[in-house]
Parts: sequence; structure tokens; C-alpha cells
Amino acid sequence: MSQAIAISKNQMLLFAKGIILGIGVIIPGISGGTIMMAFGMYENMLDDLLKFYIKPYIAMGFGGAFGVLGGSFIISYLFEFHRNPTSAFILGCLLMSIPFILKRSKGYSKKEVSLFAIGGILSFALMEMPTLIHGSSLTAFHIFIAGFISSSAMMIPGVSGSAVLIILGIYENILVLINEFQLAQLSIFVLGAVFGIIISAKVLKILFTAHGNQILFFFAGLILGSSKMLFPSNFDFISILTFALGIWVVYRWGNFKYKKNSPFLGRTYKSIKNSLGKLF
Repeated sequence: MSQAIAISKNQMLLFAKGIILGIGVIIPGISGGTIMMAFGMYENMLDDLLKFYIKPYIAMGFGGAFGVLGGSFIISYLFEFHRNPTSAFILGCLLMSIPFILKRSKGYSKKEVSLFAIGGILSFALMEMPTLIHGSSLTAFHIFIAGFISSSAMMIPGVSGSAVLIILGIYENILVLINEFQLAQLSIFVLGAVFGIIISAKVLKILFTAHGNQILFFFAGLILGSSKMLFPSNFDFISILTFALGIWVVYRWGNFKYKKNSPFLGRTYKSIKNSLGKLF
């Protein structure tokens, strides 16, 4: 009986962690990989996925679905009735995620700086292109690719899957699909996400081992360029407060610490710390 109770408690804990994960991945700037690292499960999860051993994550998966559904309703409501403060909050989350991504780097060279600039220019250019504005205009291919790319990015600690959906220009569209329970289209998105997670788990160890530093700077550039679409039409007092709150949320969640072997991060950290000290 005690063993059964222990198993039950463990499943409930995994379900609760899933809820946190689901809510977290809805907010741009918060990485699913980062959350798994905070739970102490990231490396084991990669190994289990490579072995197709998913039994321990079933309860977490249900919790994640619950968190995504709840979180999407809240975010959608805020976008509809409080767009400027909500955009400012997500913008703060997004910008603060950049130094958190670069926190994992081992310094920088001209190659890293160039990739950061290329990523920024590329995503900024994408923001200038026509995007998929209405959920009804999304094709099955678009939805599958969105699920595949966002879940692949989500697996990288410090890179937000929701931020990638913003880069693709369909973040709000996916929220609409979730809120309206469009199960057929959501199933396609989930299918793409499953393929993305499985493939990224296989690629991550190889790719990051060989080019980890360069990838981090490129993704950071992508996120910086994508922030253009989140600037509120009016930066009023409430929007300034929510912008600062977004910065604070990711700052606290990321447990951002000074890394001595990175001069770039040292300057970034000191600048952010001084700014936050003035705000709070």
C-alpha cells in the first residue's frame, strides 16, 4: 500500500510539474528546456526520448496540456482587452531571455557576433513580410511546421517555443486554435510537435557539442529581431510596469548569475542588474 501511495504521489507531482511547464511554454521568453533543467530532469529526458521511453512523462504530459489550455485562455483574454500592457509584458520576457540564452555561452568571437547580427536581421526581415494573420488561413502544412519548429526550439534551454511562433507570425493564431478547441488542427500541431521533440532530442547532443556557442548567438539574434512586432502602440504607465514585470519574471526564473569567463555577459549582467536595481 505504501508503495502504491508513493507512486500516486509521484504521479501527482509530475502532473503539477506538467501544469507549470504548460503555462511556462505559453509565455514567450520562458523556455521549456529551461523549466526541465530547473526540475532536474533535462538530461534524463533527452536520454529517455532517444530510447522512446515515455512512460514516466505521461502524467506530466496531461498536466502540460492542462497548463497550456488554461494559460492560452488567460493570454488570449489579455490580448483582446489589454493588448498594450500584455504586449509590453511579453516584450520584457522576450528581451530578458536574450542574456539568459547567452549566459550559457563560452565567450564570443567575430563569428558569434556575425551570427547574432544575421539572426537579428533575418527575423526582423521576416517581421516585415506578410504573416498569417487569421487562424482560418492556416493550412495543415503551416500548422505542422509551426508545431515542429516551435517544439524543436523549446527543447533548447533558454530558447522559447512561443518566441519562435512569434517569429513565424502565428503566435496568436495558435492561441485561437487552442481556445476554440479546433481539435483537427490542434492534432496536426501536436503531431508536428512530437516529431520536432523526437528529432531535436537526437540532433541536440550532436549539434550543441560541435557548434553550441554559435547556435546560442544565432537564436539570440532571432529573438531580438522578432521583438519588433511586440512593441505596444502606446507605452503608457501600465505598459511600462508590465514591461518591467516581464523582465523581472524571466530574470528571477532564469536565476541569472554572473559568469566570469564571459566578458560580454559580464557587461550585460552588470547593466541589467543596475537597471533592475533602479526599478525595484
